[in-house]
Amino acid sequence: MEVRLVPLVVGVASYIPGFPLLTARRTGGSISARYCYSVWLRHLWWLKINGLGTQFKVMAELGPGDSLGLGLAALLSGVCHYVALDTIRYANVVSNLQIFDELVELFHKRAAIPDENEFPLVFPRLPNYQFPNDILTDDFLQVMLDPARLANIRASLREPCTGGPISYIAPWKISDVPAGSVDLIVSQTVLQNPIDLQSIYAALNRWLCPGGVMSHEIDFKSLGRTRSWNGHWTCSNLTWALVQGRRRSHVNRVPFSKHVALQRALGLEVVAEQRNIRPSNIPREKLARRFAELPDQDLITASALIQSRKPMHVEQPAHHWSASP
Repeated sequence: MEVRLVPLVVGVASYIPGFPLLTARRTGGSISARYCYSVWLRHLWWLKINGLGTQFKVMAELGPGDSLGLGLAALLSGVCHYVALDTIRYANVVSNLQIFDELVELFHKRAAIPDENEFPLVFPRLPNYQFPNDILTDDFLQVMLDPARLANIRASLREPCTGGPISYIAPWKISDVPAGSVDLIVSQTVLQNPIDLQSIYAALNRWLCPGGVMSHEIDFKSLGRTRSWNGHWTCSNLTWALVQGRRRSHVNRVPFSKHVALQRALGLEVVAEQRNIRPSNIPREKLARRFAELPDQDLITASALIQSRKPMHVEQPAHHWSASP
């Protein structure tokens, strides 16, 4: 059996009344300033290389998890307004203030981007991990790190609202973000979780302004719930439902090609697909009926960075956040 015993027991036990309250109090995610610094600069580096720009006024992050560090790093890189969107309010002010101060120090030092030696499981990878001086010049950072600007961000971090540079919305609904108000949407290992992925992409597309871009790193592995990294594609819907149980963190099993197809169906231009390839030990005959026609490239795609752009010609009402620069 591909399913591991412990995840199966935990999934089944989660149906016991009261059990879900003991699980997923934290996401296990971005609680380190160096991690957030590394992830944001990787996204920014690839946005530049793929011709999608490096300066954005309003950035939204889907699923920031335990900290707002990625968005704080974006604010220190020139973003004017950061919108953090989560299903549950995980982040707390004290840890975020500490992460912010650590991020400020990293940018002051022009620290190298932490690489795979420090974060071996983090993707996307970069050809080199030098600080991107060509993007974040000394003159530009002098403005971004101005003490008055830092004080404004710190104040907004204590009380996130639409009137300051930070909005933290958890749980969010589609109407919380005005249509056409965001020019960059980022997520890091989040889009493997939503069950109704089509509705999620429709919401992201609605929020993007014409010419706006998205940068998503997506994990397609079973997250240790099966013996093989891609063993979840051998499980029937019933078996997988038992493994999932009532956990707050789901694995939707949607493969790489489906994410690309969902974006293109909305009219988005998929500009870059950087796949992390891992060999598959699953014979095709072992695949569940639902995944019997899974393309070969999906079977070996363990994660991927997908960057896309909304066409400029799309007619959409313009709405703006009230944000301090």
